[in-house]
Amino acid sequence: MKKILLTLTIIGASIVFLVYPSKKLNKKEMVEQMDSSEVVKSSAEIQMYYFIKKYSKEYNIPEEYAFSLAYQETRYNGIDDTLYRPNRVSSAGALGPMQIMPATAKYIYGKKIPKNELKNNIGLNVEISMKLLRHLHEKYNDWGLVFGAYNTGKPCVNRYAKAILKSKENKDC
Repeated sequence: MKKILLTLTIIGASIVFLVYPSKKLNKKEMVEQMDSSEVVKSSAEIQMYYFIKKYSKEYNIPEEYAFSLAYQETRYNGIDDTLYRPNRVSSAGALGPMQIMPATAKYIYGKKIPKNELKNNIGLNVEISMKLLRHLHEKYNDWGLVFGAYNTGKPCVNRYAKAILKSKENKDC
């Protein structure tokens, strides 16, 4: 490893430092070392990556399902998706990156959330989504039924659920 010699002169005295450049981190490693206050100042794709990782772990949701759900809802395509736009509104009124209905957010979060906040606060939206998935999984204990219920409001294994599970063994509802 290359050493870099750095000299600092303070009022006639020289102090010499040997600086070892640290290993260059990739984007995912850099994000994983950030705290929430740094993340919320970041781009949408970085916030999505961070909050999906954080809340899928916190609510015990398989990470691959959480990322796949984000793709199904708003076409989030990962940490390098610089064109990603999370603040969408569906024709049914679902809001934000994980397409949460305001009534569902109130039920899961325990209080009414302003639509603008639900639409634009990526961390809150992802947390509600992961908390909802945990609630649905505790109720149905079947990921196919969970994703069907997330999509339709009723426990069924539909094309949407199959796309997330990438499974062909389930029936359409």
